[in-house]
This record gives sequence, C-alpha cells and structure tokens, in this order.
Amino acid sequence: MQEEKAARASNLFHVACFRMLRAGLSCSGYRTSQDLIIRDESRNVRRKVLAAKGLPDVDPDTHVHLALDVQARHAFFTFYVFGLSRSYDTLASFLAFLAQQQHGSSEITRLAYQSYVTAIQRVNHALKDSSLAVTDPVLQSVLLLDLYEKMVTRNPQSIVSWMGHVNGGLALVILHGRRNLKSYISRRLVTRLITTLIISCAAASVRIPRALEELSQEHVPKLPEDDVKWTHNGLVMAVVNFNADVREGKFSSGMEVVAEAKRLDEAFAAREAAQPLERSPVRVTIEEDNPLVLEGFYHQYQDHFITQGRNVFRIMRLLLNDVIQQHIVVEEDASEGASNAKISRKIIECTARGICASVPQFVLPGIRLENQVPFSPLQALHCYTLLGPLYIAGQLSRDCHLRCWVLNTLHHIAATGGIEMAKRVADTLTASSDASFWEVYAMLGSYAFAP
Repeated sequence: MQEEKAARASNLFHVACFRMLRAGLSCSGYRTSQDLIIRDESRNVRRKVLAAKGLPDVDPDTHVHLALDVQARHAFFTFYVFGLSRSYDTLASFLAFLAQQQHGSSEITRLAYQSYVTAIQRVNHALKDSSLAVTDPVLQSVLLLDLYEKMVTRNPQSIVSWMGHVNGGLALVILHGRRNLKSYISRRLVTRLITTLIISCAAASVRIPRALEELSQEHVPKLPEDDVKWTHNGLVMAVVNFNADVREGKFSSGMEVVAEAKRLDEAFAAREAAQPLERSPVRVTIEEDNPLVLEGFYHQYQDHFITQGRNVFRIMRLLLNDVIQQHIVVEEDASEGASNAKISRKIIECTARGICASVPQFVLPGIRLENQVPFSPLQALHCYTLLGPLYIAGQLSRDCHLRCWVLNTLHHIAATGGIEMAKRVADTLTASSDASFWEVYAMLGSYAFAP
C-alpha cells in the first residue's frame, strides 16, 4: 500500500513539471555508492606541490577554525547541492535567484535550467522508493523546486507549472502522515508548504483544497505562538475562498458580498490590533522635508519580518475593501450603502498610508546598518519585498499626492537600489490600474524573493 501511495505521489510530479516533459529526458538515477565516497586528496596534492618546489613536506602547526555557521553552510552545499549525498540537486533555485540579481544572465539561467531538470529526475526517482518518499529531504527539495518555478514562471494562470510542485508537496505530506510532526524540521517544512500553497492558490485564483484546510487545522497546535506568518494563514485562506465564491456567483446579491467582505475585514483588523506590543512600530518624526517620507513621519519596526507580516494584513484589508467598493449598490439602501462606501474608502486610505509609512526605514540612509547609497545587497532584498505593497497602495488610493509619492519612491528604489523590477512596477502602475495585485505579485516572483 505504501509503495502504491509513493507511486501516486510520483505521478503528480510527472504531470506537474512540464519543463521535464518538454526536455524529453529520462531519469539518470543516483550515483553509485563508489561515486559517493568522499576521499581527502589534499595531502597528496600538497605533497606533489611541495616536491615540485623542492620544499619539505611539513605539517603546519596552525589550523584554521571556521565558525559553526560557515561549517553548516559548507556542509549543506557539499551534501545537498553538489550531489555528494543521496539527497537532491537543489542548486536550480539558487542559480535562478542569482540570475534575477544579475538581471537575467543567460549563462546562469541555462545552468539553473539544467540543474532544475536534474533535480526533477532525482526527485521522481526518489518517489518510487517508499522509504525515500516520506523523508524530509524530499519535501525540502520539492519546496526548492517550487521556488525555482515561482522565479521563472511569472504567470499564475499557468496552473500546471505554478501549482505543480506545491500540489505534489501536499500529496507527499499526506503520504507522510504523522511523520510530519515528528521533529522541528518536519513541522517547519509542512508550515512552509501550507503557507506557499495558500499564496499560490490566491495568485492563481483557485479555491483552497479541502486537504490543505484539514492539514492546516491539524497543524495549528504544533506551531509556536510567535510565528509571525502563521498567525494570519487561516484568515488568508478564508479570503481566498471568499474570492472564489464571488467569482462563482455564490452570493445572491451585492449586499451579501459586502457583508462577508466587511466581516473578514473586521477579523483582520481585530487580529492586527491584538498583535503583541513588541511588533508595534515606533513612530519617527522628521523635522525637515524629505521626498522619501510621505507625511513627515515613518514607522520603524523591530525587523523586516514583522514589517512584512503587518503589510500582509494591510494588503488583505485593501483587497477586501476594494471588493466592498465594487459591490456596493447604493440604490438597495441609500443610507447604509453610502455609509459602507465612506467607511471602506477611509480604511483604504488609512491602510495605504500604513504601507507607505513602513517604507522609509528601509530606504533612508543610516537608519539601519544595511542602509547605504547605493543600496547594500541585503537592503535591496528588503526593499524588493515592498514593491507589491507599494503597488496596491498606489493603485487603490485616490490621494494624488500619495500615488505620486509611491511612483517617486519606486523610481528611487530602481535607481539607487539597482532594482529593475521597481521600475517595471512603477510603469505598470502608470500605464494601467487594471493589473491586479496578484498579477504584479507573480511578476515579482511571488514569495520566492520574500524572507
């Protein structure tokens, strides 16, 4: 029975990974055990070099001690990236990320694709072995392959590639059963899968699978209470399914749509208000005018993770209130409709300002050690996560001053940070306000470039 389940999971990957099929390549399998033996030839090489120079072969008296985190990174790349273990070649996502940083280097992109195909072959091979299919490295490999897809496939409507790996990962987690909870690493991998699958469904405009809802409910008690992203996953799932209900015409009237959108928005507002004090921002007032600060102040958060988490709340509230604006029918109840429209508009403007206030801490020189001119690499990555929030703030706000500030800030991030995608977002905002947030989010590479 276990072998049959593993075979079914394997089929998911054969269906999902269209690049593998298009390449027409068969799986080369694992290396032999002899190939995997690591031999230390450094002493022999050293002896030959010294002999050629006429120097004695004397062992050095001193040793270089690497920090543990350096050793850990070296071990990971040695065993999990360069194929010296029975794990899987995950280099594709790292190379794809590097290609993005170097503005689409064709050579890096080619190497990334080759690594991707090799990784697919090895994962498919592993899935045929029931003892390997239920291991953490397989699920980790699937998540990394999904990152590669999100980096190179910028169209969420391409369901086969966009959803393929995360759906395959869900099948594996179901196959794992109670093994998902046996260790901290297993639980974190499942947590990551749940989060990425929710976002993938949102961007692809598809309903949350029932299996994912059940897995999420089962998984909740196993997570720490301070998990920033997990705290709002349930609400995000509700929004994804709400949007599916709207698309499928499951509401009898616009008033019902508005009522449900208001209920969800109030739930997000309550969850945001209940955030621990340490996640609250510090308001920083500046005396002189600065074009990088919208209204004479900005918010400084404890770190970029908390900033990103709070902006997710804001994005969801903006999307919900945009639905309210679109479905209010004043004629049905003039006073209530006008009131809902006014309240919703106020929420949109205040929420958009909250996003704008979160930006200066990452772009103003000297605010953090990473903030430099031009941007440091880490600063550029932090600013990259702001592009989507800035887009929806500028798109939905009716404040011309705010919209102008968003465009100027995007151009500043593009010029000073060397982030070409910031200019593309600005151009999209200028050329058309019809592009949805999720279209822009996919264009940015989805969660592949978020911490």
